[in-house]
Amino acid sequence: MVASAPAPAGRGANGKAKVDAGASTDGRGHIHGSFIPPGCDADDSYQDPSTSRNYEDSMVKGFWCPPRLRGRNESLIEAVNDWHFAMLNDANRNQFYFDAMSEVVKGKRVVDIGAGSGLLSLMAARQGASEVLAIEASRDMVDLAQLNIRRNGCENIRVIHDLSNNVKLSEAEKADVIVSETLGALMLGEGMLDYLCDARRRLAKPGARIIPAGGAQYAMLICSPTLAMVSSVQSECCKGFDLSAIGSLQDTGNLFFTKQWGFRLNSLPDLVAMSERVPIVEVDFQLTERPQIPATKTFRLEALRDGIVHAVVASWEVWSDSQKTHRITTHPEDTRDEPWGFARDMQWGQGLQLVEDFDAASHSDRNRAPAPFVVKAGEVLMLTVRFSVPCRQTFQFTLRRAASVAAAATAAAGGAAGR
Repeated sequence: MVASAPAPAGRGANGKAKVDAGASTDGRGHIHGSFIPPGCDADDSYQDPSTSRNYEDSMVKGFWCPPRLRGRNESLIEAVNDWHFAMLNDANRNQFYFDAMSEVVKGKRVVDIGAGSGLLSLMAARQGASEVLAIEASRDMVDLAQLNIRRNGCENIRVIHDLSNNVKLSEAEKADVIVSETLGALMLGEGMLDYLCDARRRLAKPGARIIPAGGAQYAMLICSPTLAMVSSVQSECCKGFDLSAIGSLQDTGNLFFTKQWGFRLNSLPDLVAMSERVPIVEVDFQLTERPQIPATKTFRLEALRDGIVHAVVASWEVWSDSQKTHRITTHPEDTRDEPWGFARDMQWGQGLQLVEDFDAASHSDRNRAPAPFVVKAGEVLMLTVRFSVPCRQTFQFTLRRAASVAAAATAAAGGAAGR
């Protein structure tokens, strides 16, 4: 459950033996391009000196260090305080996993990948699992998980300090059920697909159940003048001075997280959907492998109303089984009025990419603010998603008008014919 990424794909700060061909290894069992959790100290070859220092070494000289934090991994402490507490207090998330394991784990061998505090392992044990193997990459977290297990009187949970891709099990030890909550602000942002692919090949019996069973990443266009107030230069606010040149620095190329910007998307008073929400990728955690996710996909959207498209919002949902009996989501409307909603938005929130007029960008002045993407109701738009290579854990959006895409294609065809 504890995780962060080298690229902004996980929950907080800025990603495992024989694996599928699309998730190649480097000879040491490392999944190429995938996510490494914060505080990971299970393998020296994974460690980055900037993220493996002790808490006291990160403090300003002369500042008091709480004794209980001395000697503990600073990267792990940062992650726990950033989102792990919120995650543990997301009662709806916890209920989802409890319900998903109900009637599934009794009498079964369970492997918990990214066990963190041990909560999911404890749930499995309480529901009658014959044995639970909790795999966690942080030594500090392993020690605390073992303490939690003893305090809760569970004797059938074994904790392993390692990354799951380095763990080897005998045939008799292999799992009937694999459970993992390594979901990021982006659904695959914490390497969940890679680690589950490896685990179901090497750590599980044929036909083992995977929890969650599947999920989908979604995208939706939005308009919000309030969002524009914190992401662009508004001339009416600058006392009559022309500061529009600063707008040339607006980042429309990267995906941000709402939590990074310090707000809940559902708190924006004027947010409206400018398109339907569309699934940009759907995965079956029992079957899907990395190569099955294309590097690029394009979707046809229709503008729901007149206005400006300020951003694309990325949210997801996952489900417990093929019937989608139980489900959790990060859609902003689903968290808005729920008692657990604030915790959900503070651990995950949504991805957000600002939008500019794609066609105007190619001939715009370097020092001019990007042109807004103005649409009319019913206008057909083309949303292209580029997934990161090789891991497919993050992505980038570009939005164009269908008419301009068709015109460009016609011009290209004409040019080719002329040659």
